[in-house]
Amino acid sequence: MLELINVNSGYRKHHVLFDVSMSVKEGIAIIIGPNGAGKTTLFRTIMGLTNLYSGRIIFNEHDITGMPTNKIVKLGISYVPQREGFFEKLTVKENLLVGGYLLDKDEREARMEEVLNLFPVLARKDYINRKASKLSGGERRMLSIAMGLMKKPKLMLLDEPTEGLMPKLTIEVYDKIREIHEETGAQVIMTAEKAQLALELGEEAFLIVGGRIQDHRTAKEMLNDPYLKEKYFGIYEQNY
Repeated sequence: MLELINVNSGYRKHHVLFDVSMSVKEGIAIIIGPNGAGKTTLFRTIMGLTNLYSGRIIFNEHDITGMPTNKIVKLGISYVPQREGFFEKLTVKENLLVGGYLLDKDEREARMEEVLNLFPVLARKDYINRKASKLSGGERRMLSIAMGLMKKPKLMLLDEPTEGLMPKLTIEVYDKIREIHEETGAQVIMTAEKAQLALELGEEAFLIVGGRIQDHRTAKEMLNDPYLKEKYFGIYEQNY
């Protein structure tokens, strides 16, 4: 579905990704790596938000190399950024409607109902008209993902969707991501702060270090690798 071929990108003269080649299959894929490894830049490059120096990006047989971001979104890729991708001063409902800006009015209302069926907490009367700034950390993450779903994506790019959350909330968000994939059929590529928990969710995994893809295996194989456990998962995760 998504393929990157010898991609080099960054921000003006700041080169971040080096010769990145990867082919992502259907399902849930996890991208792990230390802070500053290039995980966010990888997603931003796919979305046309960086300087692409060389290489090609293919999505569903469409060459999206150098394509404007709005056209990439229309092809079916939804990007939920690491920082909260919603408007604090708007209500939950208003944020969802903004998320569905590509749809016409009737289609947008129908889509919002479908999305809220996946997020029953947000659908409650005391939540749907609540300002986003009043939501808890876990609810904010759910709202960001729900906004991404409003675009009817074929592929969702989720950048560290559980950053800063307690383990219990992290598990709740990951369970919701699995449900979204199973219910909608959308492919998910996710970067992860808590690598061990994320690999338990995913089917395949990529390790990025220093802007280069260093490893690609099944998520289960990476999860059971003693070297990766010690170097990238963190001892504290073993208690989750």
